[in-house]
Amino acid sequence: MTHGRPKIGLVTLDLRLASAVKRVASTYNVEVVHAAEPMDLPLDIEVIVTHRNEFPKLDRGKVLYSEDFASVEELVEKAVELTVIGPKYKLAIAAVDPGKNMGAVYMLDGKIIKSRRYGLIEDLVDDVKRFIKMHGDAEKKYLLLGAASDLQVVKRALNEFEKHLRDEGVTIIVCDESFTGKGLIPKVKGMSKDEYAALILTLKNLLKLR
Repeated sequence: MTHGRPKIGLVTLDLRLASAVKRVASTYNVEVVHAAEPMDLPLDIEVIVTHRNEFPKLDRGKVLYSEDFASVEELVEKAVELTVIGPKYKLAIAAVDPGKNMGAVYMLDGKIIKSRRYGLIEDLVDDVKRFIKMHGDAEKKYLLLGAASDLQVVKRALNEFEKHLRDEGVTIIVCDESFTGKGLIPKVKGMSKDEYAALILTLKNLLKLR
């Protein structure tokens, strides 16, 4: 697995796929190395994205075929996951900072896969549910919900999550959100204060969840 900024390989002549992968990858802070042929990729690339009809028998590292995923978002997320954590993990966590603007951080075995900011609760719930379903084989799955000062916001978010995650085997925990604005680590460049609060919420509770 790589350290620092993750890198994924993209081998295709399909410019539409290339453009979509690069666009989505930019929201994950991932470097995409695009080449026409696998041999042109650097040797430290461990995960490669391509079309099955272009390279049906590609034998190098971990290969992800676009045809096997419902969306480019899921394709890129899986590539990031394999690069950052590998194919095996035990702990999946989605942490949410509720409020007028909502932030969320998604982690596997304590490593950040992505962070997002949301304006609509529906988009947040959909993203959390998709993440939990994609990692249904994790031994432990948690949703951490920060107890914001506006209890009505927390109650609404909790009701929505309980309704949509009922059958996903995830444990929902409402956590004290005190001091999440001031962190244990420096804020990642480009991360909103809502995403950062969700990250600190995770770090404050990570040891007891392992």
